Amino acid sequence: MVVVEPDAQRRKSLRRMLEHDGYECLLLGDGDELLRVCAEFEPDLLLIGVELPGASGLELCGDVRAADLGRHTPVILLSHGADERAVSAGLLAGADDFVSDLDRVQELHARVHVQLRNKRLHDTLQRVRTERDLLRRDAQIDPLTGLLNRRSLEASVNERCQSRDRFGVLFMDIDHFKDVNDRFGHEVGDRVLAGIASVLRAGLRPGDLIARYGGEEFLAIIAGAGPESARLVAERLRRNVEELPALPRGPSRVTLSVGATVFDPQRLDEQPVDILRRADVALYAAKNAGRNRVVLLHPSTPEHDAASSAASAVTPSARFGDNARSG
Repeated sequence: MVVVEPDAQRRKSLRRMLEHDGYECLLLGDGDELLRVCAEFEPDLLLIGVELPGASGLELCGDVRAADLGRHTPVILLSHGADERAVSAGLLAGADDFVSDLDRVQELHARVHVQLRNKRLHDTLQRVRTERDLLRRDAQIDPLTGLLNRRSLEASVNERCQSRDRFGVLFMDIDHFKDVNDRFGHEVGDRVLAGIASVLRAGLRPGDLIARYGGEEFLAIIAGAGPESARLVAERLRRNVEELPALPRGPSRVTLSVGATVFDPQRLDEQPVDILRRADVALYAAKNAGRNRVVLLHPSTPEHDAASSAASAVTPSARFGDNARSG
């Protein structure tokens, strides 16, 4: 802990008391170096005299609080004969406790003990919260790509359908990904997945969501998108993947097929499973039409008419039209 007290005799008395209780303490005659000391040593408790040369203990307490976001180092203000008004001002300045009579040694012992106990409880609670958040994140995140996983994305689709928000859904699949694994190995395949995931995430806005849906499949939610907006986003993502530079000892080029659709809030009977199935149908239409393209399936278009939607899609290059192969 750190003691800031201008009176040398009181500093000596405080040090003797604290060391007798087994505490290590650093003594300062003023507060000029307190913030630097706190940053360097991260003390468990600060004992600060109210009457200091230069800045008062109250001002110093406020500075500590402003610089201590997230850690919360307990502060006890020390004074001789402080009245009720001074105590109130100290507590309002951010102090955790106020000792107005340093001659009441037993009381000071108890207040120091209580603040250190509170600090331990605070740190334990913070650690538990951090571990909980990490576990929750691990349950939501795909470890290879850092994207959301399938369960998290489907939960978000459900929530947006319930709130009746308009959004687009893009179902994306890496073309011929099995060939990448077979020819270059799974390590290169993982690098391809991670690289494409990074490109897809960078191509979306903060309000959009992207997940690895499974294997080489990705699913994105485009907030507020109508059919044309969803198609344009899908085409941009497809083009960004196509323009990825070749990986060392990897494929010279990778491409993406995309099935796009939108959730129409006016269709009251539409369920999340209907939207995902429609995007999946559009994706398979893009695959069957030659890959490396976007197929948009409107909510009002019957799924069996997806082939006609695929036929009207722009073909980027005929050399990707190997329909006899999966992936």
